[in-house]
Amino acid sequence: MLAAGILIASQLGVLSYHIGFWTLLIAMFLVATFVGSLIQISVTGMIFSLAFLAIIFAKPLGIVALAPWTILGAALLLSIGLSMIIKPRWRWHRNITWEGHHGRGWDKNFHHGYDDIKTVNESETIVDVNMSSSIRYLQSTDFKQAMIKVSMGNAKVYFDNVVLDEDGATIVVDGSLGGIELYLPRAWNVTSNVNTSLGVVEEKGIQESVEEGPKVTIQGDISLGSLNIIYI
Repeated sequence: MLAAGILIASQLGVLSYHIGFWTLLIAMFLVATFVGSLIQISVTGMIFSLAFLAIIFAKPLGIVALAPWTILGAALLLSIGLSMIIKPRWRWHRNITWEGHHGRGWDKNFHHGYDDIKTVNESETIVDVNMSSSIRYLQSTDFKQAMIKVSMGNAKVYFDNVVLDEDGATIVVDGSLGGIELYLPRAWNVTSNVNTSLGVVEEKGIQESVEEGPKVTIQGDISLGSLNIIYI
C-alpha cells in the first residue's frame, strides 16, 4: 500500500522526484532483501542492498557525482571489513556427532546468521549461493571436485572430514560481490591458481610441506569479492 501511494504521488507530481514503476519495484525488492539480511545478520546482504538503493536513488540523495562502481567498491570494502569484525560465535568440540559420524569438527550450533547449513556426503559437490549465507560440511570418502559459486553472499565450506580421491581433487570458485571461505586440512598438498578482478585471495594458518599424496588444485575467479583459504 505504501509503495502504491508513493507511485501515485510521484506520477501526480506531488513528489519532486519522479519514480517509475520498475524503479519502485526494484527498490521494494532491495528493501525486502535488506530486511531479510538484517534478520539473518548477513552483513554482505545488508550493505549491497543499501548500495544498490543508493545507485538507484543517486539523484534525490545528491550523490550523482559518485559512479556506480565507486559505490559498489566502497560497499565491498565495507562488507569485508565488517565481516572480519562481526563474526559468529563458535565452539570447538573434539567429539561431536554429524549424522552418525564421530570425530573432530566444528559445532553446527555456533552458526548464527547463516540461513543454509548442510552436511554433504558426495564426491562431487556444487555450492550455489545468491544473496544469502551458506555453510557446507563435506564428508566424502572419495572427494573429487567442488564447484562453489557465490554472488552477493557468503559461503563457508569445511573439508576437514574429507578423504581425497587417489587421483586428487579440484575446487573451482566463482565469487562475485561476496566472500568464500575454504577450511582445508593443513596436511593436504594444495596448489592455488585463482584469477582476481578487484578481489582478494588470502591464505591463513600453517600449511605442512607435503609433496606426496593426492594433489588439490584451487582455481577459478574472484571478482569484487574475497577468497580465504584457511588451513586447520
